[in-house]
Amino acid sequence: MAEERMDPGSACSASFWEHAYRYRFAAKYVRDKRVLDIACGEGYGTAALERAGSKSVVGIDLSPSICSRARKKYGKVFCTGDAQAIPLAGGSIDVIVTFETIEHIRGPEAFLDECVRVLAPKGLLIVSTPNKAVHSESPEQNPFHCSEMNEQDFFTLLSSRFNHTKRYTQIIKTAPWWSPMSIAATHAQWVRMKGGWRAREWVRTLLCPHISRDLDENDRHSPVEAILSRDRFLARWINPYCVRPWSRSERERPWYMIAVSHD
Repeated sequence: MAEERMDPGSACSASFWEHAYRYRFAAKYVRDKRVLDIACGEGYGTAALERAGSKSVVGIDLSPSICSRARKKYGKVFCTGDAQAIPLAGGSIDVIVTFETIEHIRGPEAFLDECVRVLAPKGLLIVSTPNKAVHSESPEQNPFHCSEMNEQDFFTLLSSRFNHTKRYTQIIKTAPWWSPMSIAATHAQWVRMKGGWRAREWVRTLLCPHISRDLDENDRHSPVEAILSRDRFLARWINPYCVRPWSRSERERPWYMIAVSHD
């Protein structure tokens, strides 16, 4: 659903808020921590993690030109590097944030092994990836993805390296009609009923107007502020971009899987 590399200056609204809400979720874990943002792209997320109270932060991306642009804009520590050979000392990082990266790597096992190497004891890995089981139903397949995974593939890979993993979702495609998550689902059954879609859009406009309109120049010029802002009360129940615990007992089918893993 999202664009391949999110540029706040040109991204569509859906891509912008997908990325912003992932970093908003990660920001809760970084206070007083040494943080690494792998595949940092334009650097807005790295800058937001620093603003969220991290002890130190470094952004790494494969593209030298992207890292140079990020340094000029945010003045932070950005460096060129390969996710399968992270240019950092072992045990030097407390929190690794890596969003929509692992599906681009032909050797996801080597990437996770590198994450384990650079993480300090009790360090956290916060990682997201598209859910192949859902994305494969879309007529448009991403030619840049070489390691897409379903739920079992993804969490089995993590459990072989980490003792504890909490599962989260972003953008639910379908959920049972009785589940609270169905309110925000992209293909909610009850929304197909007469007046259902209109009612949901009215509530979204009321509780989270920023996702119900086109991006304005303030959003595009200040993505860090967009990441660090807070939703109105109850908005998370109807905002599809919010990251939520995975209610597997209710048979949710998310577009994106997110994990927080540690020993």
